[in-house]
Amino acid sequence: MIPAVHEVVGPDGRTWVVRRRWVPRLGAETVWGRFHRRFRQTLRRTGDLADVDPGCSLDLGEGIVVVVLVILFLLLAVFVAIPLLVALLDLLLVVLLAIAGVVARVAFRRPWTVEATAGDGTRLRWRVVGWRASGVRRGEVAQLLGAGIVPPEDVPPPLG
Repeated sequence: MIPAVHEVVGPDGRTWVVRRRWVPRLGAETVWGRFHRRFRQTLRRTGDLADVDPGCSLDLGEGIVVVVLVILFLLLAVFVAIPLLVALLDLLLVVLLAIAGVVARVAFRRPWTVEATAGDGTRLRWRVVGWRASGVRRGEVAQLLGAGIVPPEDVPPPLG
């Protein structure tokens, strides 16, 4: 079985990690990390809704039970129901985007990004069309870097 990530040490002592990137636009952030970050942001926003005063004033004698029930309902909605629905919708969106990404790569022959990252932060990238071809290129790059040969990059570095 071919490993998903090749880790090689060049003659100069630099450690290189060579892998195929599924989502190169996320940078160092993973899909799970992005989902977790967005989920926490949603929780913070819905937590701010609990601080909103609805502007309703009831007499203390007539509505203590109603006020307690309304507060419990709001707390349940704000801290459980709304975040759960938002998380499910976000998860559905992530799944649909993943399916669309796979379809785009397969059907429209969108290139995969093979990336080699050194321990000192140096990054090299190659765009290769096809799953098998990108796996072969990943292995070739790992062998060349292990031998001390840095292959030329075919993807320009990002601006900014």
